[in-house]
Amino acid sequence: MSHRPLVFTLDLQLLPPSSEDKVADAERLKEALSISGISPVSIPLHLLRRLPDELRKNNFVVTVVIGHDDHGFRVLDINRGKIYGIALDIGTTTLESALFELDTKKRVDVSETENPQIRFGADVLTRVQMAMAGQGTELTESLRDGVNSLVLDICRKNSIQSRDVYAMTVAGNTIMSHFLLGLDVRNIPISPNTPAVNSAVFCSADKIGISIHPDATVYVLPNAGSYVGGDIISGMVCTKLHQQDNPVLFMDVGTNVEITLGCRQWIMVGAGAAGPALEGGVADMGRKAEKGTISRVVIDRLTKEPKLSVIGNGDPKGICASGLIDLVSELYATNTIDQAGKFNMQEKGVVMKDGVPAYLLYRAPDSELLFTQHELQNFLRSKAAMFAFLYVFLRLVGMRIIDIGKIYIAGALGCGINIESAVNIGMLPDIQRDKIVLIDNSSLKGASLILLDSSLIKEIEQIQSLITYREMSEDADLLNVLQGALFIPHTNPEMLRG
Repeated sequence: MSHRPLVFTLDLQLLPPSSEDKVADAERLKEALSISGISPVSIPLHLLRRLPDELRKNNFVVTVVIGHDDHGFRVLDINRGKIYGIALDIGTTTLESALFELDTKKRVDVSETENPQIRFGADVLTRVQMAMAGQGTELTESLRDGVNSLVLDICRKNSIQSRDVYAMTVAGNTIMSHFLLGLDVRNIPISPNTPAVNSAVFCSADKIGISIHPDATVYVLPNAGSYVGGDIISGMVCTKLHQQDNPVLFMDVGTNVEITLGCRQWIMVGAGAAGPALEGGVADMGRKAEKGTISRVVIDRLTKEPKLSVIGNGDPKGICASGLIDLVSELYATNTIDQAGKFNMQEKGVVMKDGVPAYLLYRAPDSELLFTQHELQNFLRSKAAMFAFLYVFLRLVGMRIIDIGKIYIAGALGCGINIESAVNIGMLPDIQRDKIVLIDNSSLKGASLILLDSSLIKEIEQIQSLITYREMSEDADLLNVLQGALFIPHTNPEMLRG
């Protein structure tokens, strides 16, 4: 099986025509490609116009740029130099890309930017409602503008022409992928929750307005359900979940919680809303993990003074997911908050802010960082939803937490958190720590793997055949489990150990 990238180059030496060999130029090229295992293959009209001259001026030596499509292969260009590809993760909050030189499979750079659709609403359902109100075209154009800005920026930074990008793999949730492709999203939130398409989509870049080579091959990963999209399929590729002998759990945690449980014989997926706790939305001081953001918090057990680790050092301007999880864990460990998440007004650092209890994390002459009672309750609702989804999901297939070989954590929760802090507050189950594996952005990693190894597309088809999709909101036990998980770590800690 070929492990070539989604787009690759092939150097060919063709026999020139003669009085005994009058095969036309295009058929001559196709025959040589077929001998090399590239068949069936199509050649677009604009390249047919160039082909005779390109062959003769180079004595029938030709370098062909070949791309995969859903029917086989397509010639994308002739006699080009270096070719590049981009893996793209379309997140609800953030767009992230990785640029590769395809011939060497070398990663050149990574880049990210805010998803400009945020101006329409922070979550996907708000954006779908805007589409239902007639603003679908504006949402698609906004997303494409964001993608193109990201693409042009990463190319410019690396002195690459965007026309030299011949391949793009795209992973995103179902609604984000639909917006990029200009597909109708209005039926997704309405029962029976039907997307326009669940299968993978191959198209050329010019068909969806992406500013790379117009004939570039774009592969948009398939969905697993209304709210479980190509980003989760990409994560399965990244974790190799579909190759495991025994069931493993894969969680992608952001605005939503998406859970996958399975092995080489079966895969079950589900999703539910977790709230924006780990996307910078739970607290006014919430930020992405960047310079000036608090990434770690330790509260001294004697002095009760917080010690902060700030990315890039300097004065803190906010706190990211890992810092926030540490903060809640430390507040609980020092009795600054109780099991129900209520502040102890007698403890050091607890103040009143506009009539609401809050914890003063940092103060400078011109700024302060506060974590209010309301924000803490929002955080606990999100952490409760995460654990409840995990617990109920396992119970659906008759398994316990202790039965799981590995738990892979991706998304905002997979970005360098302190596992011990997450376990202490009941966000993650209390299991052997080496069973918990943090993998950061599995969506982008999976999309990168597919970009560099097109044989994985067949594996994705295998993954799709194994999947059973479950709507988590329909489970009657979810609310009961959720109530206990609202407490720290849980009203029944034994549930955390399975």
